[in-house]
Amino acid sequence: MSLEDRVLQVLNGPTVARIRFRFPIAGGHITITPQTLHRVARAVRSGAVIVRRPTDLDPTAGAQYNDVARTRQDGTVVRANTLELNAVTGRFDEATIVHESLHAAYDVQRTAGLDANSEEASAITCTALCCRMTGLPLPRWTGSRIFSNAERVAQTLLSQYQKGDRGIPMVGAAEWKTLRMGVLLEPAYFMKGPAGLFGTLASVQYTHDG
Repeated sequence: MSLEDRVLQVLNGPTVARIRFRFPIAGGHITITPQTLHRVARAVRSGAVIVRRPTDLDPTAGAQYNDVARTRQDGTVVRANTLELNAVTGRFDEATIVHESLHAAYDVQRTAGLDANSEEASAITCTALCCRMTGLPLPRWTGSRIFSNAERVAQTLLSQYQKGDRGIPMVGAAEWKTLRMGVLLEPAYFMKGPAGLFGTLASVQYTHDG
């Protein structure tokens, strides 16, 4: 099975079919449903989103969605709207596909008004939901502060799913705040601005231009 086929299998699979939640942003909220990720699957099929194995990413990175084109160290270019995946060999890799595909969904949908901090927090929440719903043992993925925080967000959502309510639950306010703070303080998410100074995702937005 090709890498692209594995991505489509995950996005159209039973785990994604259960994902649904809302989270607050300034002036409102954003809703994530299976259809959010199914739209990315359609974009992959149409060629609007490309799936490729990276040639220069750190193997520990797992995956990366490029909302804009990036230049490799050898001078070649990875086009915008490319989902780069090192491997799809287990449940955490599948969760990582969903994480990066949510970034792709925001881009494809041209989502406006979403700060990068909330975007990362929502993508990490998808990772945690996938890990929990596929039964991946906690010690195998909650070793970092961010994933531990995301697990608590996921648990609150799963408790709502288990009640049988077919609505779309809002993330727990306290758990969401803690997760966002964890993202804010995570050095891996610091970004270099135009002046060469490092800043946090609270002050930027990713490119969502379709």
